Amino acid sequence: MRRRRAGLQGGVIAAAAVWTLAAWLLGTPVTSTETPDRAAHTEVVGVIHVHTDESDGYQDVPGTITAAQEAELDFVVITDHNTLGAKRFEGYADRLLLMVGTEISTDTGHILGLGFDEPTYRFPHSVLDVLRDISDLGGTALVAHPTSPRAELRWGDASAPGGWGIEVLNADTQWRSASRLSVLLSILAYPFSQDYALSRLLTRPSALSWWDELLRRRHTAGVAAADTHTRVPSYASMFRVARNHVLLDRPLTGDTESDMASIITALSLGRLFVGIDGIAPTRGFFFVAERDSRTWTMGETVSPSPALTLRAGGIQEDEAAFTLLKDGEVVTHALGALEATAADTGVYRVEVSLPGWDIPWITTNPIYLFDRSAIHRRDANSALPPRPGPVAPTVYLDGFDEGAVFFPASDSASSVTLETDEVVDGRQTARVAYRLGARSADNPSPYVAVANVEHRDLSSHEGLVVTLKADGVYRLWLQLRDRNPRSSEQTEWWSASLKATERWQQLAVPFGLLSSKDPDTDGQLDLDEIEGIFLIIDVDSVPENTAGTLWLDEVALY
Repeated sequence: MRRRRAGLQGGVIAAAAVWTLAAWLLGTPVTSTETPDRAAHTEVVGVIHVHTDESDGYQDVPGTITAAQEAELDFVVITDHNTLGAKRFEGYADRLLLMVGTEISTDTGHILGLGFDEPTYRFPHSVLDVLRDISDLGGTALVAHPTSPRAELRWGDASAPGGWGIEVLNADTQWRSASRLSVLLSILAYPFSQDYALSRLLTRPSALSWWDELLRRRHTAGVAAADTHTRVPSYASMFRVARNHVLLDRPLTGDTESDMASIITALSLGRLFVGIDGIAPTRGFFFVAERDSRTWTMGETVSPSPALTLRAGGIQEDEAAFTLLKDGEVVTHALGALEATAADTGVYRVEVSLPGWDIPWITTNPIYLFDRSAIHRRDANSALPPRPGPVAPTVYLDGFDEGAVFFPASDSASSVTLETDEVVDGRQTARVAYRLGARSADNPSPYVAVANVEHRDLSSHEGLVVTLKADGVYRLWLQLRDRNPRSSEQTEWWSASLKATERWQQLAVPFGLLSSKDPDTDGQLDLDEIEGIFLIIDVDSVPENTAGTLWLDEVALY
């Protein structure tokens, strides 16, 4: 037993010696002195993209709050997968502001949605529909782990519409990309200095180049993401490493709603810098543009001028290397602080590095130098495309007056009725009242539907149009069923997402937008072999046990 204990002690000493040598070779942490922000903003420090046991995270929400308080954060943003279940905890816990968003899975990748309450419908899989939903809800969208080494997590479309921002640093991406040697050294160092050990796993994010490409076309906020899931490393240690230093126009007030709005607005605009505080504190850093006694900071736009000066500093570290970039290209370097004139149109941002570290210690969001016409062009590049305009139906399938061809259908746990000849807002409509059941082992997919089952040849038409309104906001599916001998049921379902609201809408759906999730798909919607047309509400479109009313004016072809 004594020999075994002596061997264990010797192993620990050897491991510590190995790490001490490695740390000496690679560089050691430094300290910095905080100075006031030249732009006179209020700086708050926080972490976003945190998972709890509401989805696939290890820590529960109260434990996450405790960890954030231990890390001395001002705010933390929980974004569990496809749920806002932690909303019941939202608000202040002493000085810490807990905010709750969600990480939404789409057909292009994952999106963080921030700044809205639980909707009455589910987010669909279509990235365009998700981005429109977030916009409709008044929220902010951030692309998660855009350059993840896992293909299923990587963002698939840099040209996707909308003004979404990106995670320029994602901790999960960093850990997955780290070399085996770096991981081993981090494990050895972790018991002695958690912050230093985790910081040593960080390398220059590949997402920075991707971000610069986006910035050439449009304003794009860049943030750091903790993406916490596991017990080790601890949540508190993760919260101390890479953090968002957000600049507000006023101090936090203690009012949950107004303070959340202030922080989310600043995040969406990019009024922040990313600091690797696991290396050394970065609070007090500034990057500003100055002209004629006026000051602009990160995330803001100013017109170009020969009299404009860019300044960065606020950290007392003589070896800190400042790099000014314009449109992703290096403009100048400086040590300890930076000052440069900037008369040319472009996107200017700063990186600050320390000797022995590959990861930038500080990464700023840009200051944008553009005239009004360039701003309009860039705004257009980040706009969502307009929804399809009104179309002229050519064939009416059902006007829901006499002899309706659509009928109600549901599973045994749900209910739906369809009553025709109801006049609403001067329209002859069908009233569809439904109640969706709950999932069970015997009934995993409750649904209600308005259906028409008959063979049709739709090949001479471009799409379907549905005119409807509801007593709330509900998502539903327009589905066509065609023949597919390769499928187990000899048919295949093709779907597109619709959203009913409390106002009348004519929703036009081109056939080309319908897609199939059938693993045995034949890859083609056969419009001359349509077996049925369905409007479906299920647990993928609204929560279980949802009840409501829709009014259908017409279903037609165009």
